Amino acid sequence: MNSSAFFEKNESANYGDAEVNIASGGRDIVVISDLHLAGGVNMNGNYDGTENFFADDSFQRFLSYLQDCNEDKKLILIINGDFIDFLRIRDIPQSNDDFSAWQKMLLSVGIQKSQQQLRDSIDKKEVEYGLKTNDYKSVWKLDKCIKGHKILFQQLVAWLKNGNQLIIVKGNHDLEWYWEAVRNYLCYVLSEFAAEDQTDKSKSFNDNVLFVDNALIIDERIYVAHGHLYENFTFAAGEPTLNNNTELKLPFGSFFNRYLINRLELSYPFLDNVRPTQQILPLLFRERFPLGIKVLFKYLPFTLLIIPKSMYKQALKYLTNFLMIVIVPVLITAFAIWQTVRSLPPAGDSSFVVKQLLAVVKNFGFLFLSYIFGRIMSMVQLSPPQAFFPFAQAVFTEKPHLQLVTFGHTHTPEQIRDNDKWYINTGTWMPVFDTSIADVRTDKTYSYLYIHQDNNVVTKQLLRWNDDALRAELMQLKDRK
Repeated sequence: MNSSAFFEKNESANYGDAEVNIASGGRDIVVISDLHLAGGVNMNGNYDGTENFFADDSFQRFLSYLQDCNEDKKLILIINGDFIDFLRIRDIPQSNDDFSAWQKMLLSVGIQKSQQQLRDSIDKKEVEYGLKTNDYKSVWKLDKCIKGHKILFQQLVAWLKNGNQLIIVKGNHDLEWYWEAVRNYLCYVLSEFAAEDQTDKSKSFNDNVLFVDNALIIDERIYVAHGHLYENFTFAAGEPTLNNNTELKLPFGSFFNRYLINRLELSYPFLDNVRPTQQILPLLFRERFPLGIKVLFKYLPFTLLIIPKSMYKQALKYLTNFLMIVIVPVLITAFAIWQTVRSLPPAGDSSFVVKQLLAVVKNFGFLFLSYIFGRIMSMVQLSPPQAFFPFAQAVFTEKPHLQLVTFGHTHTPEQIRDNDKWYINTGTWMPVFDTSIADVRTDKTYSYLYIHQDNNVVTKQLLRWNDDALRAELMQLKDRK
């Protein structure tokens, strides 16, 4: 990658390195995270059921605002993880035109496969849950995302054409950036968009876009990482690939999303915005008890059959609470009812009906207590997730020269000062689903971090884009203990 025109990069750094060091060249930096773009608008003009990003127009106005405010000044935009939610893209090619288009996509990034090979590669599970993580299948999913969110990607082209830079840091929902073919395909499509209104069809954005696998260090002062590596639920240790380097090794949370959450979001939108993710089932027991029971006895057993056996121990760890608050009470209730039925008086006894009703009420009391216990457990466990500040402190300890550490991943905007150092979490651009009122909130979305550098001093602001007023506003946060 010849990137000298846009930033100075450590020559020894390559994609896959633990850290990539760059110099900003004095440019201001904008950091956002957790857009979670999925399939976008479909052929019916509607959003797919698993889509969580509806801000394409708002994002377009946001980038235009940044460009207008800075006039001729060039900026760096960092999308710090979970830009594309590959787990949420379930569409598969079906028609001859689909397979022909897929084949052409792959040729643009140097992958040669016949249409028959592509057809044969799709198994029954993929028909229901979406394509797997192979590089050529990930290219298809990326293309579906781009077509469904065309306005956003066209605005990124305008951003790049104005001489700005784009840096994409990998998160746990877009592990597919690992594949070179996927990274190249994004640059290819951006270049194609740029060429639509130009006579020069050779315009390429490969030099304008930087992909970062793990962490980014800017000017030896700013540390940027998504944050999923600090959570076992979203991080798979060891080699990143399996099956002879043909598929990605996914963490347990990704299987949880692919085979369970995608189903549930059709009836409970934005469920994936619950943090921490392993508390989703307690939430269902608190808000929709019957659905929670269905998940526990139908969907979860199926998910356990799907996931690799190596993940069973981790999966059972997160199910322990549900075994205690649901399965055990249900089994006790069933046993008690069976015992009561055995000891009921003959049907001719005058007290038969009364005793039968009392028995039912008594034994269903077990289920009622289980429900109450489940609500209590949910309220306790759904308290705000632990801040990532302790992990930022560890980074500061290891690299004392840093002035700022920024993460994403939690979907919760945060800013904490420790002497002369700052930790900031950029939150999310997804809607926030308030389960207590079953409504969508916008008070903590469209958040971003603006970094201005002057004479080795980093000035930072955690802001929120107010799309109604077309302006940036300071993020209003409270300290909580």
